[in-house]
Amino acid sequence: MPAAAIPASRPAPLRPVAVAPAPHTDPVRPRRGPFPPSAVCGIDVGSLRTPAYVAWLRQGEFVLDLHLPSAESPLPIPPPGWPAPEWVGLDAPQGLPAPGQTARACDREAGTPTRRLPADRRELAASILYKGLVQAGVEVFWALYEQGLVRIAGLPAGGPDRLTTVCETYPRHVLRRLWPDLRPIPSKRRVPVDYVEAVWARLRDAGYTCPSVVRPTVDQVDAMLCALAAEAGAREGGLPAGTVGEPPAPDYRAEVLREGLIVAP
Repeated sequence: MPAAAIPASRPAPLRPVAVAPAPHTDPVRPRRGPFPPSAVCGIDVGSLRTPAYVAWLRQGEFVLDLHLPSAESPLPIPPPGWPAPEWVGLDAPQGLPAPGQTARACDREAGTPTRRLPADRRELAASILYKGLVQAGVEVFWALYEQGLVRIAGLPAGGPDRLTTVCETYPRHVLRRLWPDLRPIPSKRRVPVDYVEAVWARLRDAGYTCPSVVRPTVDQVDAMLCALAAEAGAREGGLPAGTVGEPPAPDYRAEVLREGLIVAP
Protein backbone atom coordinates (compact mmCIF):
# COMPACT_ATOMS: atom_id res chain seq x y z
CA MET A 1 0.00 0.00 0.00
CA PRO A 2 1.59 3.31 -1.00
CA ALA A 3 2.47 5.46 1.99
CA ALA A 4 1.92 9.19 2.18
CA ALA A 5 4.47 11.52 3.72
CA ILE A 6 4.08 12.06 7.44
CA PRO A 7 2.48 15.48 7.96
CA ALA A 8 4.69 18.17 9.43
CA SER A 9 2.00 19.33 11.87
CA ARG A 10 0.30 16.93 14.17
CA PRO A 11 -3.44 16.45 14.04
CA ALA A 12 -5.67 17.39 16.90
CA PRO A 13 -5.67 14.70 19.59
CA LEU A 14 -8.20 11.96 19.00
CA ARG A 15 -10.14 10.57 21.90
CA PRO A 16 -10.31 6.79 22.06
CA VAL A 17 -13.59 5.25 21.07
CA ALA A 18 -15.35 3.37 23.83
CA VAL A 19 -15.22 -0.27 22.88
CA ALA A 20 -17.66 -2.88 24.08
CA PRO A 21 -17.01 -6.04 22.09
CA ALA A 22 -19.24 -9.02 22.63
CA PRO A 23 -18.19 -11.39 25.42
CA HIS A 24 -15.15 -13.38 24.35
CA THR A 25 -15.63 -16.47 26.50
CA ASP A 26 -17.48 -18.64 23.98
CA PRO A 27 -15.27 -19.85 21.10
CA VAL A 28 -16.53 -19.44 17.56
CA ARG A 29 -15.65 -22.12 15.03
CA PRO A 30 -14.95 -21.10 11.41
CA ARG A 31 -17.56 -22.04 8.83
CA ARG A 32 -17.18 -23.52 5.38
CA GLY A 33 -18.16 -20.64 3.08
CA PRO A 34 -19.72 -18.54 1.90
CA PHE A 35 -16.68 -16.41 2.58
CA PRO A 36 -16.78 -12.59 2.68
CA PRO A 37 -16.18 -11.10 -0.78
CA SER A 38 -13.82 -8.43 0.55
CA ALA A 39 -10.06 -8.83 0.63
CA VAL A 40 -8.21 -8.94 3.95
CA CYS A 41 -4.58 -9.37 4.94
CA GLY A 42 -2.63 -10.99 7.76
CA ILE A 43 0.99 -10.14 8.58
CA ASP A 44 3.38 -12.09 10.80
CA VAL A 45 5.93 -9.43 11.75
CA GLY A 46 9.49 -10.21 12.81
CA SER A 47 11.45 -6.96 12.91
CA LEU A 48 12.26 -3.91 10.82
CA ARG A 49 15.28 -5.77 9.38
CA THR A 50 13.61 -9.02 8.38
CA PRO A 51 10.78 -9.53 5.86
CA ALA A 52 7.36 -10.08 7.35
CA TYR A 53 5.26 -13.00 6.14
CA VAL A 54 2.05 -11.87 4.46
CA ALA A 55 -1.14 -13.83 3.80
CA TRP A 56 -3.74 -12.17 1.59
CA LEU A 57 -7.20 -13.72 1.84
CA ARG A 58 -10.25 -13.39 -0.38
CA GLN A 59 -13.22 -15.76 -0.59
CA GLY A 60 -11.40 -18.52 1.24
CA GLU A 61 -8.19 -18.47 -0.81
CA PHE A 62 -4.81 -17.41 0.56
CA VAL A 63 -2.10 -15.70 -1.50
CA LEU A 64 1.31 -15.56 0.20
CA ASP A 65 3.89 -12.80 0.00
CA LEU A 66 6.72 -11.05 1.87
CA HIS A 67 7.08 -7.43 2.94
CA LEU A 68 9.79 -5.48 4.74
CA PRO A 69 7.94 -3.12 7.09
CA SER A 70 9.11 0.43 7.70
CA ALA A 71 7.74 3.84 8.64
CA GLU A 72 7.82 4.78 4.94
CA SER A 73 6.12 1.56 3.80
CA PRO A 74 4.20 0.20 6.77
CA LEU A 75 1.88 -2.10 4.81
CA PRO A 76 2.36 -4.37 1.78
CA ILE A 77 0.88 -3.64 -1.63
CA PRO A 78 -2.02 -5.95 -2.62
CA PRO A 79 -1.41 -8.63 -5.27
CA PRO A 80 -2.10 -7.61 -8.90
CA GLY A 81 -5.82 -7.25 -9.49
CA TRP A 82 -6.71 -7.21 -5.80
CA PRO A 83 -8.52 -4.29 -4.14
CA ALA A 84 -7.25 -2.57 -1.03
CA PRO A 85 -7.90 -4.80 1.97
CA GLU A 86 -10.89 -4.05 4.15
CA TRP A 87 -9.02 -5.21 7.26
CA VAL A 88 -5.36 -5.95 8.00
CA GLY A 89 -4.23 -7.91 11.07
CA LEU A 90 -0.63 -7.65 12.31
CA ASP A 91 1.02 -9.88 14.86
CA ALA A 92 3.06 -7.14 16.56
CA PRO A 93 2.44 -4.84 19.54
CA GLN A 94 0.78 -1.67 18.34
CA GLY A 95 1.87 0.35 21.33
CA LEU A 96 3.32 0.51 24.82
CA PRO A 97 1.57 0.34 28.20
CA ALA A 98 -0.28 3.28 29.70
CA PRO A 99 2.00 5.60 31.71
CA GLY A 100 2.96 4.03 35.01
CA GLN A 101 2.16 0.51 33.84
CA THR A 102 4.55 -2.25 32.78
CA ALA A 103 2.06 -4.31 30.76
CA ARG A 104 -0.88 -3.75 28.44
CA ALA A 105 -4.32 -5.11 29.27
CA CYS A 106 -4.57 -6.86 25.90
CA ASP A 107 -1.33 -8.79 26.46
CA ARG A 108 -2.57 -10.05 29.82
CA GLU A 109 -5.95 -11.08 28.44
CA ALA A 110 -4.63 -12.73 25.25
CA GLY A 111 -1.68 -14.41 26.97
CA THR A 112 1.01 -13.00 24.68
CA PRO A 113 4.73 -13.38 25.47
CA THR A 114 5.17 -9.58 25.54
CA ARG A 115 3.59 -9.19 28.97
CA ARG A 116 6.21 -6.72 30.14
CA LEU A 117 7.00 -3.79 27.87
CA PRO A 118 9.22 -0.67 28.06
CA ALA A 119 7.75 2.68 29.06
CA ASP A 120 8.94 4.63 26.02
CA ARG A 121 11.15 4.51 22.92
CA ARG A 122 14.30 5.23 24.95
CA GLU A 123 13.73 2.19 27.15
CA LEU A 124 12.74 0.17 24.10
CA ALA A 125 16.07 0.96 22.40
CA ALA A 126 17.91 -0.40 25.45
CA SER A 127 15.74 -3.50 25.87
CA ILE A 128 16.66 -7.02 24.81
CA LEU A 129 13.65 -9.35 24.98
CA TYR A 130 11.46 -9.15 21.85
CA LYS A 131 13.13 -5.85 20.98
CA GLY A 132 12.92 -6.29 17.20
CA LEU A 133 9.25 -7.30 17.24
CA VAL A 134 8.18 -4.52 19.61
CA GLN A 135 10.15 -1.87 17.71
CA ALA A 136 8.55 -2.96 14.44
CA GLY A 137 5.04 -2.89 15.87
CA VAL A 138 5.45 0.48 17.56
CA GLU A 139 7.04 2.02 14.45
CA VAL A 140 4.51 0.64 11.98
CA PHE A 141 1.41 1.55 13.97
CA TRP A 142 2.64 5.04 14.82
CA ALA A 143 3.47 5.66 11.15
CA LEU A 144 0.01 4.46 10.14
CA TYR A 145 -1.57 6.74 12.73
CA GLU A 146 0.42 9.82 11.69
CA GLN A 147 -0.04 9.23 7.96
CA GLY A 148 -3.79 8.92 8.46
CA LEU A 149 -4.30 6.63 5.47
CA VAL A 150 -6.03 3.86 7.41
CA ARG A 151 -8.23 3.43 10.44
CA ILE A 152 -6.67 1.79 13.48
CA ALA A 153 -9.14 -0.45 15.30
CA GLY A 154 -10.43 1.33 18.39
CA LEU A 155 -9.67 4.86 17.15
CA PRO A 156 -12.05 7.17 15.26
CA ALA A 157 -12.21 6.56 11.52
CA GLY A 158 -11.20 10.16 10.76
CA GLY A 159 -13.02 10.32 7.44
CA PRO A 160 -14.98 8.30 4.87
CA ASP A 161 -11.93 7.80 2.64
CA ARG A 162 -10.17 5.55 5.15
CA LEU A 163 -11.37 2.23 3.82
CA THR A 164 -8.86 -0.07 5.49
CA THR A 165 -8.93 -0.93 9.18
CA VAL A 166 -5.66 -2.11 10.70
CA CYS A 167 -5.61 -4.09 13.92
CA GLU A 168 -3.23 -5.99 16.15
CA THR A 169 -3.84 -9.71 16.56
CA TYR A 170 -2.12 -12.75 18.06
CA PRO A 171 -2.16 -16.14 16.30
CA ARG A 172 -2.41 -18.29 19.44
CA HIS A 173 -5.36 -16.22 20.68
CA VAL A 174 -7.03 -16.79 17.29
CA LEU A 175 -6.34 -20.51 17.59
CA ARG A 176 -7.81 -20.71 21.09
CA ARG A 177 -10.91 -18.86 19.89
CA LEU A 178 -11.55 -20.94 16.78
CA TRP A 179 -10.30 -24.38 17.82
CA PRO A 180 -10.51 -24.83 21.60
CA ASP A 181 -10.08 -28.58 21.07
CA LEU A 182 -6.44 -27.99 20.06
CA ARG A 183 -4.99 -28.41 23.54
CA PRO A 184 -2.19 -28.13 24.13
CA ILE A 185 -1.22 -26.07 21.11
CA PRO A 186 2.00 -27.61 19.73
CA SER A 187 5.09 -25.49 20.28
CA LYS A 188 6.09 -23.93 16.98
CA ARG A 189 9.70 -23.76 18.17
CA ARG A 190 10.10 -27.25 19.62
CA VAL A 191 7.81 -29.14 17.22
CA PRO A 192 7.19 -26.82 14.25
CA VAL A 193 6.00 -29.62 11.97
CA ASP A 194 3.33 -30.66 14.49
CA TYR A 195 2.24 -27.03 14.83
CA VAL A 196 1.88 -26.56 11.08
CA GLU A 197 0.10 -29.90 10.59
CA ALA A 198 -2.41 -29.15 13.33
CA VAL A 199 -3.25 -25.64 12.13
CA TRP A 200 -3.12 -26.34 8.39
CA ALA A 201 -5.44 -29.35 8.74
CA ARG A 202 -8.00 -27.22 10.56
CA LEU A 203 -7.77 -24.42 8.01
CA ARG A 204 -8.38 -26.88 5.17
CA ASP A 205 -11.26 -28.52 7.04
CA ALA A 206 -12.81 -25.06 7.38
CA GLY A 207 -12.66 -24.65 3.59
CA TYR A 208 -9.58 -22.46 3.18
CA THR A 209 -7.11 -23.10 0.38
CA CYS A 210 -3.66 -21.90 -0.66
CA PRO A 211 -2.82 -23.09 -4.20
CA SER A 212 0.81 -21.96 -4.02
CA VAL A 213 1.89 -24.39 -1.28
CA VAL A 214 1.46 -28.04 -0.34
CA ARG A 215 2.17 -27.24 3.28
CA PRO A 216 2.91 -23.73 4.58
CA THR A 217 5.74 -22.82 6.95
CA VAL A 218 5.23 -21.81 10.58
CA ASP A 219 5.43 -18.11 9.71
CA GLN A 220 3.03 -18.49 6.79
CA VAL A 221 0.53 -20.32 9.00
CA ASP A 222 0.75 -17.53 11.58
CA ALA A 223 0.13 -14.95 8.83
CA MET A 224 -2.94 -16.97 7.79
CA LEU A 225 -4.25 -16.87 11.36
CA CYS A 226 -3.72 -13.10 11.38
CA ALA A 227 -5.79 -12.96 8.19
CA LEU A 228 -8.60 -14.88 9.93
CA ALA A 229 -8.71 -12.18 12.60
CA ALA A 230 -8.92 -9.56 9.85
CA GLU A 231 -11.62 -11.58 8.10
CA ALA A 232 -13.65 -11.67 11.32
CA GLY A 233 -13.47 -7.88 11.52
CA ALA A 234 -14.58 -7.53 7.92
CA ARG A 235 -17.42 -10.01 8.42
CA GLU A 236 -18.67 -8.29 11.58
CA GLY A 237 -18.17 -4.79 10.25
CA GLY A 238 -16.35 -3.96 13.47
CA LEU A 239 -14.63 -5.54 16.43
CA PRO A 240 -15.35 -9.29 16.58
CA ALA A 241 -16.25 -11.13 19.77
CA GLY A 242 -12.73 -12.29 20.65
CA THR A 243 -11.33 -8.75 20.91
CA VAL A 244 -9.54 -7.98 24.19
CA GLY A 245 -7.76 -5.01 25.71
CA GLU A 246 -8.24 -1.26 25.95
CA PRO A 247 -8.66 1.14 23.00
CA PRO A 248 -5.38 2.65 21.82
CA ALA A 249 -4.60 6.28 22.61
CA PRO A 250 -1.96 8.45 20.90
CA ASP A 251 0.87 9.77 23.06
CA TYR A 252 2.31 12.65 21.01
CA ARG A 253 5.13 13.42 23.41
CA ALA A 254 6.43 9.84 23.29
CA GLU A 255 5.36 9.30 19.65
CA VAL A 256 3.69 5.99 20.39
CA LEU A 257 0.25 4.55 20.82
CA ARG A 258 -0.64 3.50 24.35
CA GLU A 259 -2.44 0.22 25.21
CA GLY A 260 -4.40 -1.24 22.27
CA LEU A 261 -6.77 -4.02 21.24
CA ILE A 262 -5.89 -7.55 20.18
CA VAL A 263 -8.50 -8.71 17.68
CA ALA A 264 -9.72 -12.30 17.25
CA PRO A 265 -12.92 -14.01 16.02
